[in-house]
Amino acid sequence: MTENSSGRGVDRRSLLRGGLASAAAVAGVGLFARPAKAAGPALPNLYPNWNANLFTLLQEHEIVHVDAVVTLITNLGGTPRPRPNFKNLEQPDIVTFATVSQALENTGVGAYLGAAPVLFSRSVLAAAGSIATIEARHAGYLNVLFNQPHTNNVFGDEQDFERALTIDEVVAAAGPFIQDLNGGPALSFNSTPSRTNDIAILNFALALEYLERDFYNLNVPKFFPA
Repeated sequence: MTENSSGRGVDRRSLLRGGLASAAAVAGVGLFARPAKAAGPALPNLYPNWNANLFTLLQEHEIVHVDAVVTLITNLGGTPRPRPNFKNLEQPDIVTFATVSQALENTGVGAYLGAAPVLFSRSVLAAAGSIATIEARHAGYLNVLFNQPHTNNVFGDEQDFERALTIDEVVAAAGPFIQDLNGGPALSFNSTPSRTNDIAILNFALALEYLERDFYNLNVPKFFPA
């Protein structure tokens, strides 16, 4: 993830424009790709309770990811950022919920890949890679749920090799869901690898993990009540 945006995200069609989410709450949210085919008022469900089980797993994974990143930062001698204050997380219907989930998971994949070349510690790289690959499994499932190739990225491009996201692109995706950073560090990091910069990268990732965790914690019980 470089410090300068390629600008690609600015020119792509926003995921949530055009009625894919509550216009009052999230019009213009800066996520990138729009599903090629709307799923209608309900999601496909290939097997009984398939979606309920998998979205519950996504929720559980993101809870664990927050704890893992906090532990990584602490073990490096850093201070984990406070949870940002979020907005626009509650979704109006199940298709919009899954659409935003698809974008968040694909954003997470690109964000971790973008940061990987800048990481200083091999152990941190391994830990971040283990999270990124789970995010990729999430994204593949959600892509297929919307009748798209499982290797599509957040821009809706089918790919042989994952496209890394820049800092600016990640912020454009997550920013509209963030009310404020609650006193935490800026959503950025340096392009020069160092132990200190690893903490900044992990705090950048932690903001995304908090966002995903809170998004699922709010919406999974709403659309898949126990």
